[in-house]
Amino acid sequence: MPGVPVADLLAGLQGLSGVLMALLAREKTGVGDYIDISMQDAMLAGCLNILGPAIANGVQPVVKHQRTTGGSAFYRIYRTACDGHVALAGQEPKFVQALLGYLGRQDLSELCLKGPGPHQQAVVDFLSETFLTRTAADWDLCLSTLDVCYAVLKTLPEALDDANVIARNMVLKDERGHTHIGPPIRFLAEPAHPDFRVAGLGEHNAEVLDHGNDRGRT
Repeated sequence: MPGVPVADLLAGLQGLSGVLMALLAREKTGVGDYIDISMQDAMLAGCLNILGPAIANGVQPVVKHQRTTGGSAFYRIYRTACDGHVALAGQEPKFVQALLGYLGRQDLSELCLKGPGPHQQAVVDFLSETFLTRTAADWDLCLSTLDVCYAVLKTLPEALDDANVIARNMVLKDERGHTHIGPPIRFLAEPAHPDFRVAGLGEHNAEVLDHGNDRGRT
């Protein structure tokens, strides 16, 4: 199970897109709109890259044979000698040939170029055995010199210490030293200024009650 609430995020992003498009249309036409978005619809639309067999032939795809779910040797996660992991995420010919050429197994490239499927198992087995011969740090040094689409996987604590994450101010500290995740959307003209202050117990009671009374009077 993925650790990310995909349905929630997809529906939220679709909702944001819909609102923005409706606002733009209103500016041009003066007419508002009503937006209907379901989480199920958002998830189905998000599955377009794996729906091919179901749409074309009405069959359930074999998960382990699909491009991004196990059927491609260059779209997989491999364990390293230090019990770390390296992810490969690009099966374009130049990536395949760069790594397999470096490893002295260019003969396996043809299997990858035929597309995803069980025929790539020989490549998967070779890469699985090969990645176990070095640590993740060693592979990082090596792969960084090749034209290969890869990443060394990090734990969540390591991700919070990532140099790029720190450089982009995605990890923020409040006055009490508590950690917060920064806003991922950056506006040049109106940069975000997160307010980390926690409201006191009952601080807004009067404001909320007054607002309710105003609605009741109207």
